[in-house]
Amino acid sequence: MKLIKTPILLLLCAVVLLSACLAGCDKKEPNFPVALSDTTRSAIELNTEIRKDSDLEKIYQDMLDGSDVKQLNDANEIKCLRKDDDGYRVIYTGNTRALVLRFDNDGKWVKADRLRSMYRITPTRGKFDKLKVGDPVSAVQTVDPTCFFPFLVDSSSTDLTTDHYTEDGYHTRITYDGDFNIASINYELM
Repeated sequence: MKLIKTPILLLLCAVVLLSACLAGCDKKEPNFPVALSDTTRSAIELNTEIRKDSDLEKIYQDMLDGSDVKQLNDANEIKCLRKDDDGYRVIYTGNTRALVLRFDNDGKWVKADRLRSMYRITPTRGKFDKLKVGDPVSAVQTVDPTCFFPFLVDSSSTDLTTDHYTEDGYHTRITYDGDFNIASINYELM
């Protein structure tokens, strides 16, 4: 009886060890030099180095000058890579700003103007909790007066969303209807 238990026990230990090794392996995303970030930790937690806002400006400028995602990672290690419906987001955090660089599924940078890439970090997510569907855009402007509202700047803009990044590590995305009232509010970790 003892002889039968020993091989089964050894086989079971081998399976557990192999499973642990496979689970611990980093799986890099196709076309990206790094793996997706831990979804239970915010960009503020993942980016152990808080950069100066001027450093974020330089990273953005380097992208304009032709950097790709590998060059980006080589020069400024990517510690926060998120997957979303539109592709991927790389997030760097600074003293008062967050730089969000969006990439398509092929790893190509989706060039956005500076105002759609550099976000001022606002107070805590709790400030947004008082907002509700149906509230006017002016209520959002009161909560986050530094936010860029593309549809208020350009009346032909079809982008009826605003993005808000908070000091406690949340990304709040607000979508508006044609009358500029809140249609939906979504929260996720930055």
